[in-house]
This record gives sequence, C-alpha cells and structure tokens, in this order.
Amino acid sequence: MSAAFPGSIRNLLNVTEATVPPRTGESLTMGQLRQQGLDAFLRQGFATQGREDWKYGDITPLARGSFAPFAGITQSTVDFRLYLSEAATYKLVFINGIFDAGLSNVETLPRGVILQPLAQVAESDLGQLADFEQSPVTALNTAFWQDGLFLDVAEGVALDRPVELFFLTDEQATETMVASRNLIHAGKGSSLTVVEHFTGPLTGQVFNAPVTEITCGEDSVVRHLKVIRESQGALHFGSSHVRQLVGSNYTSLEFALGGSSVRRELHLDLEGSGASCDLTALYMASGSQRMDLRTRVSHNVPGCRTNELYKGILDGEARAVFDGLIKVAPDAQQTEAFQTNRNLMLSDDTISYSIPRLEIYADDVKCSHGSTTGQLDDEQLFFLRSRGFEPHTARIMLANAFASEVIEGVRDAELRNLLAGEITTRLGSSSVRKEKS
Repeated sequence: MSAAFPGSIRNLLNVTEATVPPRTGESLTMGQLRQQGLDAFLRQGFATQGREDWKYGDITPLARGSFAPFAGITQSTVDFRLYLSEAATYKLVFINGIFDAGLSNVETLPRGVILQPLAQVAESDLGQLADFEQSPVTALNTAFWQDGLFLDVAEGVALDRPVELFFLTDEQATETMVASRNLIHAGKGSSLTVVEHFTGPLTGQVFNAPVTEITCGEDSVVRHLKVIRESQGALHFGSSHVRQLVGSNYTSLEFALGGSSVRRELHLDLEGSGASCDLTALYMASGSQRMDLRTRVSHNVPGCRTNELYKGILDGEARAVFDGLIKVAPDAQQTEAFQTNRNLMLSDDTISYSIPRLEIYADDVKCSHGSTTGQLDDEQLFFLRSRGFEPHTARIMLANAFASEVIEGVRDAELRNLLAGEITTRLGSSSVRKEKS
C-alpha cells in the first residue's frame, strides 16, 4: 500500500511503501511486530516539539538526512580485527549491523547459557520493554533492525567471562541507518557482564539506532557497559530498556566519546522489592559535537535503591544535555534514590543543560538530586604549576581526575587503559587549544 510520506520521513526511510518487506526465515509474529513499529513511526514521525522528553533535544539531523536502512554487505578491505579487543571474552561482531561469524567467538559456552545472533532466534519476547509508541527512533529500530545479541542465562548460572559486542561501521554504511537490537534475559540468581562497543573506520555520515532490552531476574546481577567511539560524522540515537525483579542488581556504565550527535536513553523499571541499580556515565564533546543523555527510573515497589552519577567534559562550542528523572510511586516506601550530574567546561563557548528531577509520591524515602557546572579551579592549577608542571599538563591532570571516578568503575584492565588513554588524548588537545587562546 502506498502512502504519502512527509518529506523528512521519505528522506529518512528512502522508501515509497508503508509496509516492511518480509524477511526470509522470520516468523509471522516478528513480521507483525516490525510492521507495528513502522506504523507507529508513520503516525508520530518526528513530531517532538513540546514533548518533555525532547526538551533541549535536537532531532533535526535525522529529519534532514537521507538514511536508507542498510540492505547488505559487500566485500570489504578493512581489517576489522584492529578494532577488536584481545581480552578473553565471548565476542559477537557486527559489520554495518550484519553478524560476522568469522570474527566472532561464541564457542565453549557454560551449560545453561544461550548466546547467539538475534536474527537466528525463531521466537522471542522482543518488544516487551521498548515502547515504540513513544519514541520515533525505537519505532524505526523495531521496523528495520538487522541483527544483534540474544543472550539467555539460566537460573543460578554465572557467566564465566564478559560478552563483548562490537558494532563496527565502514564506508559501505555511509548515508544509511544501521539498527542493531539486543535481547538479554538474566535468570534467577544468575550473573553476567555485557559490553557494547560502537566504533569503526567509517568517516562519512551514518545513523546508528541501537536498542537493548534487558530482563533482570530475581537476585540476578547484570553489568552493562557501553562505549561509543564513533566517527565525527556519526549520528548515534540509542536506548536501553531494563526491567528489574526482586533483589536484582543492574549496573550501567556508559562512555560517550565520539559522534557528531549522540543521544542515549536509559529506561529502568524497578518492579521487585530490594532491586537496586547503579548508573554512571562519562560524556565528552568538543567542537560542534552534541551529547544528549536521558535517564528514566521508575521505583514501583518498596525497598529499592538507585544511585546515579553522570559527568560531562565539554570544550569548543559543544552542547550537552543531561535529563534525568527518578519517579517514586505511592507504594514505593523505603526507597533510596540519589542523582548527580557534574559538568566540567573547558571553554567559555560551551553550553550544558542539566535537568535532574525527582517525582516522589511516597513519604518514607531518602532521595536527593543535584547538579554542578564549572571550569578548572584556578587555585588547583596554580598549585600544580608551582610544583613544576607545565600549564597544559596541569589541565590534563585536573580533568583526568574529574573523569577518573567513572573510569575506575571499569573492571577489565585492557578496556580501562584504552578509555583512559583516549580520554587523555582528547583532554590534551583541549588543554593545548585553551592555553593558546
């Protein structure tokens, strides 16, 4: 059935039909879900004006772009092994959203663990947590996702090593939409670590639209790391959706370090008493980069805890948004929820919007939120210079100290050193530039 597409939607999808093409081997249920996602997008489009969740957000780069869903892969001359870690982990590698078995390692899994590309799963409960009726990007992902992770860890099983996901893009993905989808189930009393990497040799413009859904079973422990180091032409609009049951613990650690415009959304529903979550992120932007980080945490039952710390380092004419909301339902007594956003400005031309919020409908709670934004401390700089450090070295040391609180949360030494080195390199460039002005 043909449809009259508004200009921006037609440009984005690069299609003339309002139906999702059938995929070989895919179930009827999944095909119907894809169509529901497209229908939702066609209803809402990019009509975000006036919506609280898009306050200070900018969807213009998507609405003006022409990003056809990535349709396939041709032979590449890129050595993608250069972008993979050497750590002893389970690895799933996706090139422009397509699973690459040759670069992946999912062998010798412990009993009770299912780990495979999502596109190979016949039936699943995909779409139960990610609400595409409220998000145009999630709706697009639901309609056009190519592949991703399916991970199911049985009751009482501790995954013996982390699962690393490498979402790599090269020049073949220029002017396309790459949509990955991850579905994770942590059984009762299980534990696991998942690390998502977004990087690659692409230098052109790409629209990366990943979505992850996680169910944390009773008393499970889930660690979830995301590292975004994409090219300066990349648009990254991604989200994670988490459901926590009784006594579960979920840890989110995000590093947003690359891309021309990055928007990350984290949605959590604490639905079991005693559940807890620790949410930490570091975002860095320079030049004309834009970082937009949103968190939505719902405390629905008594006795749950949230601890949230988001830090930003901005330089040049960069723009950043932190918008965090913790909602405490009337029955969620004995809630503990703490939310903090801190921003370090390395230039007078940067702008940071900080919106930490609490909505509390219970009376027996311990909750707080706060925000600080400032520049490097002149007295600390003077102290370091008086000890013989050059000005640019002193700036790097102080900014690194600001970032270290987040970096120290990375347990893997290889990844921690990689991130620390990249952050130092970025800070060095910022510090030199500021010293010359």
